[in-house]
Amino acid sequence: MNPRLFIAFEVIPSETLLQEFANIRQIFSRDRFSWAKPGQLHMTLKFLGETPQNRIGEIQTAMQEAFAEESSVKFRLESLGVFGSSYAPKVLWTHVVPEDTCRVWFEKLKISLMNRGFEYDRQNFVPHLTLARIKQIGDRKLLAETVDKYCGFCFNESDVKEIILYESLLKPTGAEYIKHFTVSLH
Repeated sequence: MNPRLFIAFEVIPSETLLQEFANIRQIFSRDRFSWAKPGQLHMTLKFLGETPQNRIGEIQTAMQEAFAEESSVKFRLESLGVFGSSYAPKVLWTHVVPEDTCRVWFEKLKISLMNRGFEYDRQNFVPHLTLARIKQIGDRKLLAETVDKYCGFCFNESDVKEIILYESLLKPTGAEYIKHFTVSLH
C-alpha cells in the first residue's frame, strides 16, 4: 500500500490557541465536528495523497530545491473562516498570516514538484489551518456569530523553522502523522 503523503509546516500551539480552541469546541459540543488534535496542528502546503514509495526521493529533492533560499518566518493564526456555504458549512479554519509568504512557498513547491512530473490540482490555495471538519451542525447562525466574534483575533504566533514531509495514517481514532523528511529554513 502506498503511503498517504503531504507537505506542511508544524504549528506549535500557544496557551491562547489552546484556551480559545477549547472554548470553541465547547460552543459546538452538541454538534458533530471532527476536531483537529492540538498536538498535530499543521499548515498544509501540498497534499500529495497516495504516493508510490519510489517517488519519495523525488519529493525530498523537490522540497530541498523549493526551500533552499528560504528563511524561517514568524506566522500568526488570525480570525476564523468557514469553507462551504452558510447553508452547508464543511470546515472551520483559522487564517495563516503572512499570506504572501505562504503563497510564495506554495508556488515554489508547486513548480519544483511539477518539474518532477507531479500533477497539481487547480484548487485555489488558501493559507489556513483546519480546526474542525463539520459533519453536522444545528445552529448555523451561532457558527456565523462565532466567526464574527473572532474577527481579527490572534490565536497564535510562532516561528516556522522547517518544512516537513508527513505520512498520514488513517485510524479509527483519527489520523496519525509521521514525519518522513524535513527541510530546515535558514
